[in-house]
Amino acid sequence: MKMKRLAILLLAAVLAFPLASCAKREPEALRIEDLFETVCPADEALALSRKANAVVLETRGCTSGKDVWDAFYQTAQSGAPASVLCAHYLTLDPAHMSEELYEREKDKYPRMQFYQVEYDGKEYSVKVRESTAQSPSDRENFPYLRHFTGEAPSSDARFASYDCYVLVDDPTVTWDGILSGTFSSQSDAKRYDFCVVYRDYSGWKEN
Repeated sequence: MKMKRLAILLLAAVLAFPLASCAKREPEALRIEDLFETVCPADEALALSRKANAVVLETRGCTSGKDVWDAFYQTAQSGAPASVLCAHYLTLDPAHMSEELYEREKDKYPRMQFYQVEYDGKEYSVKVRESTAQSPSDRENFPYLRHFTGEAPSSDARFASYDCYVLVDDPTVTWDGILSGTFSSQSDAKRYDFCVVYRDYSGWKEN
């Protein structure tokens, strides 16, 4: 009887071991498909985005997931459907803005904006959602994804060169044209529908 009891206890221990091992496993990483819907503060969203291998974009440009973006772009350029999630983490830099503006805006940051970009083989679409918001913006459609590169516009810029991908409604638009239409105060300046979905910089200056 004692041997039987011992055998049963040993069997129970063997069977329990895998269960205990499973209980100690790290939880699975958040699926990229679910990340866009996750409601959380910006810093938590940043950590989740890195863990889920989203394309993370911060002030100095792409800090994680560049290979993911490149794969999306190459697939879309080949004409095949593709999708990618870009996580734009936004902060304020008091050293490069007026004190008045910083004091007015500081409580709104940091912020995380998710950009869900999709290509269906014919056109692009994008939905944007603040990480703390319950629902995303309306879907916007664009026929073109343009790639712009260039040198810094002046020696005062914080970067040596830029690398931007922009959804646009006009295939002939230039980066200078987009900037002129956006920042010009002239009423006759041509303005384009566009959405910057990826940006990166080289030679970034922290100060």
